[in-house]
Amino acid sequence: MEQDNIWGLLSKVIPFTPRVLLYGVPGTGKTYQANTLGLSKEQGVYNITLTQDSTAAELMGHYIATDSGGFEWLDGVGVRAWKEGARLVINEIDHAGIDVMTFLHALLDDPKFAKFTLPNKDKEVVRPNEGFQIVATMNGTPQDLSDALGDRFPVKIEVNEVHPDALEALPNKLKAVYQDYNYSGNFSVRKWTAFAELLDKGCQLEVAARAIFPDDTSNIIDAMTDLDKENE
Repeated sequence: MEQDNIWGLLSKVIPFTPRVLLYGVPGTGKTYQANTLGLSKEQGVYNITLTQDSTAAELMGHYIATDSGGFEWLDGVGVRAWKEGARLVINEIDHAGIDVMTFLHALLDDPKFAKFTLPNKDKEVVRPNEGFQIVATMNGTPQDLSDALGDRFPVKIEVNEVHPDALEALPNKLKAVYQDYNYSGNFSVRKWTAFAELLDKGCQLEVAARAIFPDDTSNIIDAMTDLDKENE
């Protein structure tokens, strides 16, 4: 598949599938697009970034203390997304720990059959409402996931190209350097945005390049210098 078709493919696929996994190198705009691409006007969005310390309660819910001295149940982001028919964006899904995994499997079951009994006093049984959708992201590959988790994503799309909209925030000079010299090893938009901010605040080119691109400082400086010469 041609890489310039990746984002077009996503825009066509995401609105029609309840479970999508976006994977690939960091800094390409996966999370931003997971929150916006193909989203209907009526559809809400919930986000969670998983770590090894994340708990099932963050997705499922838990009791919280009230001002009156009692306790009340608070739905987690996963249950809220289920009930509202919203989109749930799960970042770094490959970092899910054991505590999260059981409920994550329930969230990712076929929406037509999925259900879960909450451990609240009412033993509430919840099911996904129409429109519920999960878009998960990770920087590794699907092979990093367990078979049980990976199999729950029928659509897996590798994203290894920055979305065009993500480059628009860069100054024209940096945008030209990125596009013309195509530093494939350093194309994280976060890096280039940080680089632009340092230069904008008056930081010297060499210092900024060393701080942001320590492994490619010379190439970055040469590219910037060459562009200046071309524009003289």
